[in-house]
Amino acid sequence: MAKTPRRLREIKRSTEASDAAVASRPLVRRRDPRQAELFRTEFVPPCKPTLVTDAPTAKGWAFEIKHDGYRMQAHVNGAVRLFTKSGLDWADRAPKIRSALERLPVEAAVIDAEAVMVGEDGISDFFALHSALAKKRAPQAFLYAFDLLHLDGQDLRELPLDERRLLLEDLLLRAGEPEAIRFSENVEGAPADIVAAACRMGLEGVVAKRQDAPYRSGPSKSWLKVKCTQVGTFGVTAYLPGSRSLDLAELKDGGLVSVGSVGAGLSERAADAIRARIAAEGFALVEVEYRGRTPLGNLRHPALKGVASG
Repeated sequence: MAKTPRRLREIKRSTEASDAAVASRPLVRRRDPRQAELFRTEFVPPCKPTLVTDAPTAKGWAFEIKHDGYRMQAHVNGAVRLFTKSGLDWADRAPKIRSALERLPVEAAVIDAEAVMVGEDGISDFFALHSALAKKRAPQAFLYAFDLLHLDGQDLRELPLDERRLLLEDLLLRAGEPEAIRFSENVEGAPADIVAAACRMGLEGVVAKRQDAPYRSGPSKSWLKVKCTQVGTFGVTAYLPGSRSLDLAELKDGGLVSVGSVGAGLSERAADAIRARIAAEGFALVEVEYRGRTPLGNLRHPALKGVASG
């Protein structure tokens, strides 16, 4: 059975829990290869945040940036495993992350995180990461670590979130803050201002988490996500009877440029209105909600809002 960590010092963290005593372990520990089986960990179905329109304003919530990447669960116990949210081990696809995990000063740990790659603008680039992982090699990927579920044989999921995150931050500090594993910091400020700033920067959104909540697998209302969205007006360039999507374009430099297609939100009522507009005027404009653009200029996650006037 794992020994209880001895209390060495008290540290302060970004959660501003000034009175939180965090147990630290020795900076260097000699690993016994026989110990790994004692701390064997299994894949934990991840906690899934609930999508909301507005960030919560009550006390007791902490806010983190929602990075646009792949949800990952890192397991360290002898061997390193890096699970996707569906339980696939992709450790071999991210050698830089695997190497950093191997050097953590623990016998065993389970870390909830997001694997990301960043573009030249310093913002997470989902498409670059997706392309690299599809080729089974993402050497530039790194983790934003945001939760610690197990540590050296101890299940931490019943602890409050802020205590788990203090332990996680302490672990990464003792590891020398590895480049391939970065702590997902809390963002301070008024909730609406945090979301607005994230959207201005072109980020995917914000995740709000109850600081006193235990970790629970599956859909959760203790974790809430607010995504940055835009609404634009686009022309319908193709809509065949019975089709479940509309081909869209926008006017650019005097010509129409394709921006992809939209199927979400295309109800029978909306389809009838679009057909009627095309029959009467020869074209139709629609309002579409979307989350940014792909490198080719197509709309990301578009959803039809309705027929636009024009």
